[in-house]
Amino acid sequence: MANFRVHVLGAAIPSALAAGLAMAGGLVTPAVGGVCFGLGVLGGMLPDIDADNSVPTRIIFGTLAVAAAAAVALALREHTAPWLVALAALAAFAVIRVGLRGFTAWLCVHRGLVHSLPFAALVGAVAVHLAWRSFHLAPTPAWLAGVFLTGGFLIHLVLDELFSVDLVGARMKRPFGTALKLGSRRQWLGTALLYAGVIGLLTVAPPADRFVRDVTSSRTRAAIAATFAGLR
Repeated sequence: MANFRVHVLGAAIPSALAAGLAMAGGLVTPAVGGVCFGLGVLGGMLPDIDADNSVPTRIIFGTLAVAAAAAVALALREHTAPWLVALAALAAFAVIRVGLRGFTAWLCVHRGLVHSLPFAALVGAVAVHLAWRSFHLAPTPAWLAGVFLTGGFLIHLVLDELFSVDLVGARMKRPFGTALKLGSRRQWLGTALLYAGVIGLLTVAPPADRFVRDVTSSRTRAAIAATFAGLR
């Protein structure tokens, strides 16, 4: 199994390159490009939320807890007494840091359904909807947000599989095949719910044809080429 540093670097390097290309092609602003890079790195850590005391688990839930507390404080600050704002922010922090983390630890088994292709697709679909509906991004940057998160997630799964192969001894280690999987027959209900969630979210997602057209257009390629030509 790849360690934390390998997962972070493995996701950060291609995410930085892809974000640079997206900005050079005019697909996203520098701010959104930076967010996409961050989502790629986050995706590289995200599968290990099913490990109770892993470094990614502590980082992810700590970050989510702080973000939730800040969001609650910003939402309530204008029409609520300061002490109530502080109390609500503290409650939001506790719900994520203690409640959600504890629930995830109880629900998930390491190398279970979280380490699977449908879960990778699900988190990407959720990111698309958050970017589109909550942050009001256009379809192309919204889809890019989902692609970056899923891409980092997939890199994590691939690295786990690669590190499960003992090239020196020419053998497969025990964890091989537990990351890049389509689901679990033993967890058939959870697998079915994952696929249903992905299909449902993609059905009501912003149109993907605009995203595909923008990414593959000659105008985007020309903008990228012009950017790199100017760097010489």
